[in-house]
Amino acid sequence: MDHKKMNIIAILLFLTLAMQIPAFAQDWPMFRANSQRTGNVDQNTEKVDFTGRKDWTVKIPDAVRSSPAIFKNSIIFGSNNGNVYSLDLYSGKINWTFPTGNWVVSSPAIVDGKAFVGSYDSRMYCLDAATGKMIWRFTTHNSIHSSPAVADGIVYFGSNDGFVYAVDIKTGWQKWRYKTERAVQGSPVVSDGVVYVGNDEGKLFALDAASGVLKWRAIVGGSIVSAPAVKDGHLYFTSQDGKIYCARIKHQAVIWNYDSKAQIETSPIVEDGKVVFGNIRGWVTSLDAMTGAVVWKYKANESVYSSPAAFSGKIFFGTNSDVLVCLDGKTGNVVWRAPFDADVLTSPAIAKDRIVIAGADGKVCVLR
Repeated sequence: MDHKKMNIIAILLFLTLAMQIPAFAQDWPMFRANSQRTGNVDQNTEKVDFTGRKDWTVKIPDAVRSSPAIFKNSIIFGSNNGNVYSLDLYSGKINWTFPTGNWVVSSPAIVDGKAFVGSYDSRMYCLDAATGKMIWRFTTHNSIHSSPAVADGIVYFGSNDGFVYAVDIKTGWQKWRYKTERAVQGSPVVSDGVVYVGNDEGKLFALDAASGVLKWRAIVGGSIVSAPAVKDGHLYFTSQDGKIYCARIKHQAVIWNYDSKAQIETSPIVEDGKVVFGNIRGWVTSLDAMTGAVVWKYKANESVYSSPAAFSGKIFFGTNSDVLVCLDGKTGNVVWRAPFDADVLTSPAIAKDRIVIAGADGKVCVLR
């Protein structure tokens, strides 16, 4: 066989093998991974054995409460110093910074090469994700804590002025706004043409995504500052009253709740028929997603403000005892604990065989 034929066969064999090797999740483009806020990696067929080994750590000059997003080879997040940062995923080198007028605790959403992020200066910014240059900004009447969700060319977010906003991602023009009467610190979920978001009065609103018209609402006993999650026709959301609620969307009604006996700041994750969340007493709880029955409970040493993320049957979250914890999703048993040396208030982001986490002291860390 001549060399030319051998080269052709080798190329064909390589292409065949490449097509059979599943790629890792490409990005973690917004808070809780996607506009449904599921908190899990969409594509987890590749076997990656995370061990908690640190790849690199960098220190930002102020606290980071904005959960990172991963886009291509960049990590994008905000800081209490008012800046939005882009770091190289593999080295930690700063790609660019963009200054806003106040704290940035809102977590970015990155769609079509644009990064959308809110600031306590009352503005929602649209930035070029590659360069950090501002494309447009939209001004509300109070600070923005809510992390935006993007779906079908619209960015949805809440403001502490009490409104939920829908803004065209190309033009920055308002499509609609809905008045809730109280601050909207919670982050919206978009699913099947409906926006779900809570406010500080303990009201959960279901709004038509196209028009902003109220479809239904639920009222609970405490502020809703987290993001709901949608899975299999059910809506899961937590409240500062210490309870997690499950609503059947078709019937527009809560069908069960579970009292964790302590304030909940985290957003729930729904994975493998279970819903998982943490509370400020350090309990991380897994419930049956259909019934609300307890599957397992894990006690961390300190409060859990970090919303869990899931990958390949494992649950990842940070604690105020300065560690990143990995649990077995089926049993709640500890797989590993990685020391971080700072309170972790942000949610982990998982993509490209990396875990990204940020701390209250300004540390940003990538683990493998």
